[in-house]
Amino acid sequence: MPLEEILDRIIKDTEKEEEEILSGSREKAKQILEEAKGKTSSIQKYYESKAKEEADTERKQRTSSATLEGRFFAEKTRENIENEYMEALASRVSQLRATDDYLKYLSRVIERAKKILGDDAVVHLDEGDAKRMKGIGLKIDTAPNVIGPLGGAIVTSADGKMSIDLTFAEAIRRKSDEIKKIVREYING
Repeated sequence: MPLEEILDRIIKDTEKEEEEILSGSREKAKQILEEAKGKTSSIQKYYESKAKEEADTERKQRTSSATLEGRFFAEKTRENIENEYMEALASRVSQLRATDDYLKYLSRVIERAKKILGDDAVVHLDEGDAKRMKGIGLKIDTAPNVIGPLGGAIVTSADGKMSIDLTFAEAIRRKSDEIKKIVREYING
């Protein structure tokens, strides 16, 4: 075999081997690129999912916080309205002290208390009410610090063991839950 043929054959075989190596390398490179793309896509999806979860969590937290703040504000507003109503009620009751109806009411409730505690019961009033009610024939004791600014009376048994609190402050305190419930129903429609 001539030298030229041997050289041609070596060149062809070398080219063939190179082509096989290159082809295999291309396939291997393609496979590596596909795996890298898959991993990159997987990592990207993971972080997108993670970012979305964190964004959803933060949105929920902010919404929850805003809702809680709104409820707190609404409750504070209700309480302020209730307190204003209670103050207005106390003011109105205080104004009624100057009327004859107040004295008639006070006489009626004192008489009922006397029926329970006995005719010798002691009536505690503030000085102004005591002066106005002197003519009703009761044993009256003045107690300005006990009765309070809204008026009323405290009736005690002669031995001091039992008492009935007929002050308007006590009546409002006893009825405050009912009054507040009515105010809340009115506010809430």
